[in-house]
Amino acid sequence: MAAALPPPFVAFLDHQAGLHDASPHTLRAYDGDLTDFAVWLHGARLEWTALRPMTFRGYLHTLAGKLQPTSIARRLAALRSFYRWAVAHGLLAKSPLDGIRSPKLPKRAPKVLLVDEADRLLSRPGAEPHAGPLGTRNDALFEVAYAAALRVSELVGIDLQDLDAASATVLVRGKGRKERVVPLGRPSIAAVARWLEVRPALLDPLRLDERALFLNKDGGRLSERAVRVLLDRRNLETGASSTPIHPHVLRHSAATHLLEGGAELRHIQELLGHASLATTQRYTSVSLQHLMQVYDAAHPRAKTAAEET
Repeated sequence: MAAALPPPFVAFLDHQAGLHDASPHTLRAYDGDLTDFAVWLHGARLEWTALRPMTFRGYLHTLAGKLQPTSIARRLAALRSFYRWAVAHGLLAKSPLDGIRSPKLPKRAPKVLLVDEADRLLSRPGAEPHAGPLGTRNDALFEVAYAAALRVSELVGIDLQDLDAASATVLVRGKGRKERVVPLGRPSIAAVARWLEVRPALLDPLRLDERALFLNKDGGRLSERAVRVLLDRRNLETGASSTPIHPHVLRHSAATHLLEGGAELRHIQELLGHASLATTQRYTSVSLQHLMQVYDAAHPRAKTAAEET
């Protein structure tokens, strides 16, 4: 698809691909956003250089019926980046997107598991003798994800050399490839130890030097998509949550449970690898929601009030 784009669009994508902190997910999103925009321009018989703010608002209106506000905001951000790049490279005098506001996004608290739901999810079906190496791997995979509150990209990116069992820590590479060392609890260290005992059974004889901690059934590095599928399956097996969950839910849950357990916000910020404390502060609202749920369910006066309404 990218080859059919106007040359400046392709040049911009090449520029993004050359950035040291560009992730494959971001590049795919930019490619898709620019491709859709190029299709619209072609249908409207417009040149990207001749676009006007009012005309561009017409494009945003076409998106309103088929995309969520978050997706529209992301697409607008991608196109802003393209036009800023075009102006910086002398292809355009001014961006037609100047003055165009992003759609207002609803502030939604991230979904989290209750502590007992997380315990149920992390119960160890893979430790059963019939589970085999893949079940043992899954135990370690989810224990590490929850213990260290990792993004899925950080989880599958762990190499054997990143693990330090003696200090119960692991080195992870976050956004912008920034490295941080995070702690692992005893259950996750034990689960990883069991996994390392059976890991050689999955190694491909032609790839015995595979560095990834978590392997797929063919002996290569486990993918992010595979983790999502495995987590869905584990959720169904354990009945941990009545609604589907994704890997980021484990990260949100770990942060919330730490906060509820008395951890300081700045320590949680360090664990999560957030550049801004404001990003971490959203977990305070999640924790308050949990508190209110527990209060409503357990406090006798809350029950009385609920019965009277």
